Amino acid sequence: MRLLKLFFIAALIVGLGIFCYDRLPKKYRYEIDDWYARLGEPTFIESPDSFTNRPQDDLIREYKNRGHKLKCYGNLQHEERITAQNDFLCLAHINTAYDGIPARLVTFFFTKGELSEVRLEFPSSSFKKLMSYLSRKLENRRRLDRIPGNNFGTDNMGGKLMVWEVPTGVLVTSDSEVPGDITVLIWLSKKSLAR
Repeated sequence: MRLLKLFFIAALIVGLGIFCYDRLPKKYRYEIDDWYARLGEPTFIESPDSFTNRPQDDLIREYKNRGHKLKCYGNLQHEERITAQNDFLCLAHINTAYDGIPARLVTFFFTKGELSEVRLEFPSSSFKKLMSYLSRKLENRRRLDRIPGNNFGTDNMGGKLMVWEVPTGVLVTSDSEVPGDITVLIWLSKKSLAR
């Protein structure tokens, strides 16, 4: 009888949770789904200034060996690309990045079998920690957006872009936090910039 009561209570809690979840605004459902997908995922450890043009198969094998669950596919739609030449991508949920900064997702973009761009997503609450990390990590790198005459435009919310020159390309992120929106850090290879 006691086991039956426990089962009934558990079923009631699960049913109530599903009922409430279905009535949440999409924004909150996405946050819950995202949080659940990141549980138990590994930390992303590759330094943002160390990305290189690597063969697609080598990168996929390396990240699978690190425990990342990559979802890879080709035939990309226009909105799934960073550059028009991207023909394949792999994405994985991540729990944290770098100095334990809460993170969401890493996406690797490939062009003709070679890594050409990397996109990291962070929740908006990670903005200050990410900026602190980048200012320390990239303090000796040249900020291209500070050079007079350079205008790299804005992000999708109107914030100015910060651009660092790194050995194999550039790193780009927004200079301002948008509460409730994601923070994105993108690496673009020199090859993709030259196209």
